[in-house]
Amino acid sequence: MSKLPARRGAELRNQILVAAKNAFLAAGFERTSMDHVATQAGTTKRTLYAHFGRKEDLFLAVFELVLGLQLHHLGQPADYAPDPPAALTQFCMRFLETILSSRPLSLFQLAIAETSRFPQGGTVRLHEALLESVEARITQFLTALGQPAPAARATQLLAQLLYPRFTRALFGAAEPAATHSDDLGDTPAVDPESVRRLVAAALADAAAP
Repeated sequence: MSKLPARRGAELRNQILVAAKNAFLAAGFERTSMDHVATQAGTTKRTLYAHFGRKEDLFLAVFELVLGLQLHHLGQPADYAPDPPAALTQFCMRFLETILSSRPLSLFQLAIAETSRFPQGGTVRLHEALLESVEARITQFLTALGQPAPAARATQLLAQLLYPRFTRALFGAAEPAATHSDDLGDTPAVDPESVRRLVAAALADAAAP
């Protein structure tokens, strides 16, 4: 048996997490074995257990990895454009493209399927990271603009963005893919004009006396 190449701990840990993410999304928690993850990661089962003592720990670590990458990719509304309406519109479009894509949707569906096993794990972290964090970023953006009641307006805008497309997608009503990427999988089209109208209405309402 050939000796496995030496790799730094952080690099190997990340490779294990990527292999585990693909395995969990393909087969679910119950049918994914640590042996399979180790093989796909190009390491040994002993090394895998040195990084993650239980399959449950590995499962939750996968969520943390994916959520961190998605939030980093999303950024802040102010990052997108100097014009506030354009910046918020582009931020909301990127958020919709992310959350409606096949890989993030599969992660949500997997978390829901395993809720009884991880009552404070996947679904809670997904809600906190992808929904509450996005709502907080919109709130901060509106606050910086001096808009009144920014938290309430951020909540309303987020709800209008998500319903009903995200709910339908979560229950398996897949939309035709417009683009595909390794990170997100299949991504449906997001109409910029509809998002622009929601953002304009939110800002106009906020500016109203």
